[in-house]
Amino acid sequence: MIGTIIQKELTELSRDGRAIGLLGIVSLLLVLGLVTGFATESAREQDILQAQEDDSSVFLEQGVKNPHSAAHFSRMAHKPIAPLASFDPGVASYMGQVIWLEAHYRNPAMFRAAEDAPELSRLENFSVAGVLTLILPLLIILTGYGSIASERERGTLRQLVGSGTSLKDLLLGKFAVIAGIAFAVLALVVILVTGFSALSLTESGYTASDIVLRGLSLLLVYGLYIAGLAALTLLVSMLVREAKTALLVMLGVWVVAVVGLPRLSANIAEQVYPSPDAGTFWEDTRASLQANRPGSESAEYLAVEREVIERALGRDLRADELDDLPINSAAVRLEVSEVIDAEAFNASYAELFENYEKQKQLRRVLSIFSPTIALQHLSRAYSGTDVSAHEHFSIEAERQRNTIVRIMNEDMMINGVGQSFGYVAPAEFWEAVPEFSYQPSTVTLAWNESVIDLLILFCWGLAATVAVFWFGTNRVRI
Repeated sequence: MIGTIIQKELTELSRDGRAIGLLGIVSLLLVLGLVTGFATESAREQDILQAQEDDSSVFLEQGVKNPHSAAHFSRMAHKPIAPLASFDPGVASYMGQVIWLEAHYRNPAMFRAAEDAPELSRLENFSVAGVLTLILPLLIILTGYGSIASERERGTLRQLVGSGTSLKDLLLGKFAVIAGIAFAVLALVVILVTGFSALSLTESGYTASDIVLRGLSLLLVYGLYIAGLAALTLLVSMLVREAKTALLVMLGVWVVAVVGLPRLSANIAEQVYPSPDAGTFWEDTRASLQANRPGSESAEYLAVEREVIERALGRDLRADELDDLPINSAAVRLEVSEVIDAEAFNASYAELFENYEKQKQLRRVLSIFSPTIALQHLSRAYSGTDVSAHEHFSIEAERQRNTIVRIMNEDMMINGVGQSFGYVAPAEFWEAVPEFSYQPSTVTLAWNESVIDLLILFCWGLAATVAVFWFGTNRVRI
């Protein structure tokens, strides 16, 4: 019986020019988003690879030079393309792509792609994820708003029930068609994007298995989103008298829950937890650096100094050895300063990312009224384009900066005895500085950080599905 109902619904939809037209528009937008995303990310990956090669070449060929001068010249840490950025670019274009690993400073990422993009490409939701989140619900609404209401208006609902068709089978058949069409579009897109990413992002540091798991995760959460919207559309169609009323109600839901609240939640979060501007951030960071620096004769400073020297020598110092140790004192001071200041830099950046997390938590509360907000969080997390993914890169880049500066200071410390800043390292020394080998965060981290969003989205889908079948078998008007 359910199969007969599904066949009947598909036949009616195939004769509905509006549904076919909207399906064509959605498909066209998705194709355009796919092509644009693939082209953009492929070109960006090639740019990153070329920039890494150029950076390495210039650094290795700088010749005889003072290590501290080289530490200021330093290296660049390039963020690899996120595994599914062609699906959901998220905040990747706004957080920066390259971090300058300079001595004395923990720099923010620069070269934000959004700043250099032409105006038309800055459309926030013109991506595969944007189309699936905003436009696909319209397809669900158009194919489902009259499922029950139109049957009641035409009198065919009474005939179907009178002929022995159970309301449960009728609802299952209609739900399968409404959700199935949208899910088929979703599955095709996710398979294409996942396959492209697994085959093309060979130098990104992401494994094929991790990318496949991310694709399956996206399939799950967007599937829950589709199921919830399909159930809600059926529910409204059952509760109202006329199909046009159902259409108006669902369009209102779309405008408020899908379009309005996600944007409003971002504005509210920014107002409650405002992001600091660059000037304020660096002013506060400089104040923290000054407050965190102990005097050169303090016990804290001397403890760090001993730790720095012991690490450079690779052994523990005797109690009376420090004063007469043949070592470049200027390099010691430089490295002690790096160690002490790193703590203040880390605290400042941790506070910045904590503020972003507070904004996300506030939006998460508002997602109780709009599953689209939870879906956006999940989509970016599983695509590897959320703030957490950028924070992971920033922390790893800072570790690399500390390593580079330490190696250069230690060389000057050990080999530049009595020369202060006059010491120069040989040209072959630069090969001892390791390349930045970034291992991106895995999908497991995204799962752990997105449990609440997944639970909210699941509860939305479950509540809508339970409601539609409960009302359908107990309260629906024939």
